[in-house]
Amino acid sequence: MTCSTGGKRQTGLTSERRRRMTEKANTCSSKEIAAFQGLFALARDGRHYSSIKVQDIASAAGVGKGTLYEYFSSKEEIISRAVFYALEQLLGRLEQSMQEMTTLRCILEHFFDGLNDERVLPFAALSELIASVPLEQRKFLEEHSPSDKERTYRRLQQAEQQLLSAGRRTGEIDPALTDRFCEYVILSALFGQTASCRISRAKASDPAQRRMAVEMICRALRPRDNRG
Repeated sequence: MTCSTGGKRQTGLTSERRRRMTEKANTCSSKEIAAFQGLFALARDGRHYSSIKVQDIASAAGVGKGTLYEYFSSKEEIISRAVFYALEQLLGRLEQSMQEMTTLRCILEHFFDGLNDERVLPFAALSELIASVPLEQRKFLEEHSPSDKERTYRRLQQAEQQLLSAGRRTGEIDPALTDRFCEYVILSALFGQTASCRISRAKASDPAQRRMAVEMICRALRPRDNRG
């Protein structure tokens, strides 16, 4: 069964900031998304945490600096919320893959193929940016968006359970393997792809990189009887 055939399914706030913060937690305005995309563009250009100012983000987003302060209190809040926004995009891609594909391998191939457009899913660029944040600042960034963090992690856990259930249902995951081990393997492949891009300067869209990531996961998780 190939993924192209049998693997597919057939089926101190301003009034504006106060108002925005009382809207649905998972809803972002066009201005907020523009700010996130502006930040991602700076990250793709190799800009690091210390060199980015709110004005830089505003310029990259095509909005005024004052407009950003209607939605965010600081550069740190923009970065923090942008991280969780990007994670939500990744999760959206994974959920789409699980809806359209049935086997673990096909789900993973579909998901990793979605990482080939950094403009849509800026995984590599964002990883570079976060890597440039001083260690003492990273916890501060997490604490800026507690509701985003809670919502994203809850959604991640649900997606993870759905993915592992699919793999076990199709016999692609060894029943003896724990959820924690499976999670470690998948995250290792995902972040390993980014690390490989940083070291070799290869593009995140490199098909060979994606194939190796999928193969790594499938080989590590497959039932012992199927290991050569």
